Amino acid sequence: MTYMRKAGLTFLAMVLCFAIFANFGMNAVLQSIQILPEQGNILPEQGNKKDDEQYLLNGRATYLEAAKSLNPVTDKVTGHTYEIMYGKFLLPYYHRKPNMKMLEIGLGCDMGRARPGASVALYKKLFPEAELWEAEFDGECVKKIAGKGELEGIHTLVGDQGNAAVLDSWIEKSGGNFDVIIDDGGHQNCQIWQSFLKLWPTVKSGGLYFIEDMQVARRRHFRKVHTETCDGNLIVPDKLKEFFDELIYNRKSDIEFMFCQSEACVLGKR
Repeated sequence: MTYMRKAGLTFLAMVLCFAIFANFGMNAVLQSIQILPEQGNILPEQGNKKDDEQYLLNGRATYLEAAKSLNPVTDKVTGHTYEIMYGKFLLPYYHRKPNMKMLEIGLGCDMGRARPGASVALYKKLFPEAELWEAEFDGECVKKIAGKGELEGIHTLVGDQGNAAVLDSWIEKSGGNFDVIIDDGGHQNCQIWQSFLKLWPTVKSGGLYFIEDMQVARRRHFRKVHTETCDGNLIVPDKLKEFFDELIYNRKSDIEFMFCQSEACVLGKR
């Protein structure tokens, strides 16, 4: 058999092997590195290829498109670029666990001319199967919005997020055990810190805790609120830097990861 003929047969065999692998072996390889689900998969049964691409591979664009399709448009994508962290972490989390339990602090009742509840409308659109909770300082505002039917399907909590007793009542009423918490509340350092100390222990293992709008942390106005565990000298981004050191050097930390972008961070629970 000539050399050229041997080479040709070898090439033909390689092509045949590749075709067999492509048809039968790829799924096994992808399962082994947890890209595709095994039996009893982590992806929702009702998922399809389009959903996979939107929530897993194109979360940022999906979040942004959904937000801009609504009126009003949440400031999460107009005044800020939070589609980055929500597209990267929150949408994939929902895809894996569509019945997730999520709490957002801050309905937006103190945003001046902006109509409150824009983020709630977005969550209802993106996460139709989730258990959604919304906490707000202004109880009258909550009643007003609920009266318009805009909080249908949303569980509400009312009170000051900087008050430990209020936070305890939120945990009791909701049952805690959250998959996701988003702090978009009063933005006062001590409010954020008090909320984190109380609510982080209620986040499930593998869950997410988002903190928005930290660009204002050093401004005097956002250092006025004091609590028993926090004075005007505490700056939340500085505390997160301490968490970063703990994450790097202490394997016993219950923080699995931190991701920060412009103005905001997300912490993952070990």
